[in-house]
Amino acid sequence: MSFSTPRLGRPKTSGPRVSAGSPGLRSVVGFLVCVELVSGMLQGYYGPLLAGFGAALHVGAGPLNWFSSVHLLAAAVCVPVFAALGDHFGHRRLLSVAVWAVAAGSLLIVVAPAYPVVLLGRALQGPLAAWIALEIALVRDKASGPRADRAIGLLAGSLTAGLVLGGLVSGPLEALLGGVRAALAVPVVLSALCGLVTKFLIPESSTRSVRKIDWTGAAGLSVALALVLLGLSQASRTGWGAGSTIAALGSGIVVLAGWVWWERRVPGPLVDMRLFASRAMWPAMLATLLFGVCFFGNQVPLVTFLATKPAVAGYGFGLSAKATSLVLALNFLAAVAGSTVYGRIATRVGTRGVLSTGIGLSAAGFLSMALLHGTLGEVLAALVATGLGMGLLLAGLPAYLSGAAPADQVGIASGTYSTVKVLGGSVATAVVGTLLSSFLSDGAEGPAETGYTVVWTVCAGCAALGLLVLALAWARREHSTPHEK
Repeated sequence: MSFSTPRLGRPKTSGPRVSAGSPGLRSVVGFLVCVELVSGMLQGYYGPLLAGFGAALHVGAGPLNWFSSVHLLAAAVCVPVFAALGDHFGHRRLLSVAVWAVAAGSLLIVVAPAYPVVLLGRALQGPLAAWIALEIALVRDKASGPRADRAIGLLAGSLTAGLVLGGLVSGPLEALLGGVRAALAVPVVLSALCGLVTKFLIPESSTRSVRKIDWTGAAGLSVALALVLLGLSQASRTGWGAGSTIAALGSGIVVLAGWVWWERRVPGPLVDMRLFASRAMWPAMLATLLFGVCFFGNQVPLVTFLATKPAVAGYGFGLSAKATSLVLALNFLAAVAGSTVYGRIATRVGTRGVLSTGIGLSAAGFLSMALLHGTLGEVLAALVATGLGMGLLLAGLPAYLSGAAPADQVGIASGTYSTVKVLGGSVATAVVGTLLSSFLSDGAEGPAETGYTVVWTVCAGCAALGLLVLALAWARREHSTPHEK
């Protein structure tokens, strides 16, 4: 799914703005909308193809979750780093680097002879999450106020439209092109076209910032998460008590603790840890982390469950990539609908009411999936509920965070929200892979049905825990100002 926009550093110097009526601004926004439409398509494109691609590479449902984990890990680091580099060297230049990195990663996935090479390609696609941040910076360089807001709204809308479109077309394209490898070549072509558009049709920004880049923080976060994910991978193969598992997880926790210590003291941190110490902010940040677990943790298991043949495993529906595209599109469209009606619901019940409704729908949907997944109708009903809930949370959590944050830290809070959500997702997908791998039946190629039940139950539990955390925080702040309620 989509990634939220991080905070871009405030420039020290500013260049000339372009009026909203000038052809220059209209053409720049038009080209950026096309690029962001492709960004959304790439984010929704791979899901329906994963089951067939995993079968072609002889990768099971558990390890297949690393397809998402590695990408989310790279994205969590790339978003703030690319944003900062864009402030220094030009946002169009960094957007071009990000686009060609995604093209290279997409090509590597197509030609990969083995699954580890595929994962390397997914890591190279990490800068995809930074596209919209750099595009917004380019818009802000050309316009300000309501004009810029309308342009940014177009970018966000094109991202959402692309997400739905990508999920819809990937399955039919596999059938049309004659195989999953041919279908995987489509992102290469699309990202290469975006590279040409970015290079030749989008002007460079005229603003520069002199704020320092927290390279130590970026390296520390990368190493810490890599060690944690390595430990989770080892646990699925050698067990939780194995020395290699304990060593990797322990080292990751030690590095993560050192990273937190560094981020609390460096002047320009990669992630502002002071927000987690704020009594007003930490419940929302914890809820965001749990939201990331639910949001990303269900994506790959859902696809593999739908594609599993019931005659072989005793569960699943044996859906083709084309049919899976339609199922996922329903989930995406429900999320779009939830995001769309957020404003109307918020005016009636407030942001807290929206969050409660969104979390409640998500928890109910996941619990329904865990208990009732014997027919496709039951699964579709659960996906509508989770989609609506996730859509409300996608709109409601950033709004709640911006209202709870101090006035001079709203931008930082928005960027931290994005990073925390993606971090939760990167760890969740690895944990989900470990859970599914631990429920392998003797002689079976895929996990037992119990593995999926456990995954969906965990997602429901994380959603319920998020609501509990927020409810306790709200109970302590009953006398807060109206906009925080």
